[in-house]
Amino acid sequence: MEIKQFVLNPFSMNCYIYFDENSKEGIIIDPAADSEKEKEQILEFIKKNNIKIKFIVNTHGHIDHILGNKFAKDSFKVPILMNGKDEFLISAAKEQSRFFGLNFPEPPPIDTYIQNNTKITINGTELIFLNTPGHSPGSVCMIDHQNKIAFCGDLIFKNSVGRTDLQGGDFVTLLDSIKNKLFQICGDDYALYPGHMEKTNVKDEKELNPFLK
Repeated sequence: MEIKQFVLNPFSMNCYIYFDENSKEGIIIDPAADSEKEKEQILEFIKKNNIKIKFIVNTHGHIDHILGNKFAKDSFKVPILMNGKDEFLISAAKEQSRFFGLNFPEPPPIDTYIQNNTKITINGTELIFLNTPGHSPGSVCMIDHQNKIAFCGDLIFKNSVGRTDLQGGDFVTLLDSIKNKLFQICGDDYALYPGHMEKTNVKDEKELNPFLK
């Protein structure tokens, strides 16, 4: 499996394309492109590498992660997966976008609601979803146990954690999701690919993250 990261929109959010290098099957995670240049970069990479996008995955429903859902849906014509508990955030996104001065097109609906232990496969590689609320009620992580990788949205960052002062956020719930959910099924050698900033790993966050002491 290969990972391509794009840093997108005014919020410097990480979009990932996760794909199998042999079959070229892949998914796009949080495709929140804002500008035409960002959209072109994503499409150019996918075309150049002959990637066949099978799913659009949203780790949660905040505007910086769903900004490009219409672009992705129109481009790839595949299902959008998200936890239904964040559906209320989609409804509020257009008003939020005006506050930030963004042009936010009418978002498409969720096609498949992610549940705890929902699974999808990319050429035989199983990806399993884990409900990890706290940053938002419907935040999820997507885990590839075979390759020891977790895409964790805004749950945890390198030496930090997701903010909990937005609607539906809760700090105690977030810490529980990290310690008693994500870290319970992902060992120290698992890489963590967050929604902002650089990648990290479970071992370093257990040892160095001041919010987890």
